Amino acid sequence: MSVNLTTYNVKGKKVGELKTDSILFSEPEKPSMVHEVYTLLTSNMRQGGAHTKTRGEVRGGGRKPWKQKGTGRARHGSTRSPIWVGGGVTFGPRKEKSYKRDINKQVMRKALRMVLTNRAVNNHLFVMTDWNTEGKTKGFVDLLTGLGVKGRRVLVLTGEKDEQTYKAARNIDRVDVLPANELNVAELLEHMYLVVNEDTIKSLEKLFVK
Repeated sequence: MSVNLTTYNVKGKKVGELKTDSILFSEPEKPSMVHEVYTLLTSNMRQGGAHTKTRGEVRGGGRKPWKQKGTGRARHGSTRSPIWVGGGVTFGPRKEKSYKRDINKQVMRKALRMVLTNRAVNNHLFVMTDWNTEGKTKGFVDLLTGLGVKGRRVLVLTGEKDEQTYKAARNIDRVDVLPANELNVAELLEHMYLVVNEDTIKSLEKLFVK
């Protein structure tokens, strides 16, 4: 399916259209698949720092609190039993637990194309013919203002690591710069608008259209 993407100059003004037949911007949407991939990605980012001690790890409690028989009280061998205040925890979270789960590469690419398609259909994708602001933040702020997205969550995608673009955008609130090979569904969903250039689109096609 052919898709026409509006192109913009460094001032954020419309200058023309880019016609593409790439499935990168015409993948039929399936929200359940996007949700599944997003859930898997965020699960893999989870560090799992919560950690509780078992009764064998809690300090103290080595002595039997009272003798086995004759006191009229229940039998106990340690004050660090899970049923005691200050004792160990039964089935609590452990730091060695891994939350990582495998993601099918084809499904991940398909879901990413779905989100890119959504951004293009809703006019949240801006294709730049030029965004060279010579590493100046003011120039990049002017670009975002011209596009009408200043103050919004914006992801700037570069074909490869672009130090000049990174320097220009790094101090702008709610704006992130990312090379195409580090893009994933989570990053796309956490940003409302996407700014790319034609070289970036070529890089995305090499990475995610297979």
